[in-house]
Amino acid sequence: MDPVTHVAAGITIVRLIPTPVRKWGILAGVAFALLPDVDFLLAFVDRLAFIRHHRGFTHSLAALGLFTFLGAWIGRRLGGARWFRPLILIGLSVLGSHLLLDLATSYGTRILTPFSREKFTLDWLFIIDPYLTLILLVGAFGAVLFPARERRLAALSLALAGVYMVLCGLYHHQALALGRRILTGPETVSVAALPQPFSCRRWHLLAVAPAEVRQTMVQLPLWGFLTSPERVEITEQIWKPGANPHAPPLPYQPPLHLLVHKWSAPALPLRGHAPETERLLHTFLEFARFPLLTDWQFRQDGLFVRMLDLRFTVPGRAFPYVLELSVAKDGRLLDWRLGHPGFRGK
Repeated sequence: MDPVTHVAAGITIVRLIPTPVRKWGILAGVAFALLPDVDFLLAFVDRLAFIRHHRGFTHSLAALGLFTFLGAWIGRRLGGARWFRPLILIGLSVLGSHLLLDLATSYGTRILTPFSREKFTLDWLFIIDPYLTLILLVGAFGAVLFPARERRLAALSLALAGVYMVLCGLYHHQALALGRRILTGPETVSVAALPQPFSCRRWHLLAVAPAEVRQTMVQLPLWGFLTSPERVEITEQIWKPGANPHAPPLPYQPPLHLLVHKWSAPALPLRGHAPETERLLHTFLEFARFPLLTDWQFRQDGLFVRMLDLRFTVPGRAFPYVLELSVAKDGRLLDWRLGHPGFRGK
C-alpha cells in the first residue's frame, strides 16, 4: 500500500490512543507507519536487492515486536516513563495496520521472516486504493475541523475502512470462484483473482498451466458477491508481446461475456548456466508470482532472454518488472536489466 494510506491509518489510530503530548504522539504514529518501508530505499541502490528483500524482515511479525520495543525505549529515554506504554500501544497497532494493509495487496509479504521466506497475500486491494485512502484521511485530519469529535471520527473512519476491506474481500471471493470456473483446465496448476485500480469490482483473472497462461478482465455487477452467472460466453485470443511488452488491452467486461487472452508459456531451463546467471534467474523467479518467458533468442554472442511478471497486469500498460539478460554460449552472464520498458536499470 502507498505511504499516504499508511500515514493516514497511523494518524487515525493515534487519535484513539491517549498520549502525554498529542502532537508528539501523532509524529510517533507517522514514524511507525513509515518505518517498515525503509527497505524501499534499496530500489535506489540495487534493484535486484530490492525485489529480493522488499516486504521482507521490516514487514515481519518479528520486526513488529522489535520496532515497537525500540520505539518505546527511545520515547522513554527522550520523554520519560510516561511515554513507554502509549508508544507500545501505538507501535503495535500502527505497525500491525501496516502489515494488514500490505497483506491485502497482491505484492506478497514475508510476515514470517526470518523463519520462512514464504509470501502471504489476500489479493483484496490494488497497491493504490484512493477510496480507502480517502476514508482514512477523514479520520486522520477530520479533527482539524471538528476537534471535539476527534475520537468519534477516528473510530468511524477505521470502522468504515474495515467494512470497505471486507467488501473487497467478498468481491474477490466471487471473482476467484468465477476464474476457477471458466479458466480451469485439466493441467491448470493455479488460479488467481487480482485487484485492479479504481474499483473493487474490477478483477484480473489468471490461470496458469505448464504450457500456457490464460487471463481476462472482469467487472462484477454491483451485487456480484451475492450472485453467480449460470452461463458465461468466452472468446479466446492469442496474445504475442513485442519488444516493449505491454499488457493486453483487455476491456473490463461483465461476467456473461469475457474476452480471454492466451500466452504461450515455454519453460526456461535453470541449469547449465554460470552461478551468477542462475542466481539472477532464481532471484527473479522467487520474486515473480506469475513469471512468463516472453522472448528467448539465440544470437551470435549467446542467448537473449526476456521475462516478466503477469501479476502486475493493467490493461494496455507496460509491465513494471521486466527482466532482460544476455547469456554467453558457455552460460556466463554478459548483461542484464530489470525494470519496465520506460526505465531500465540494474
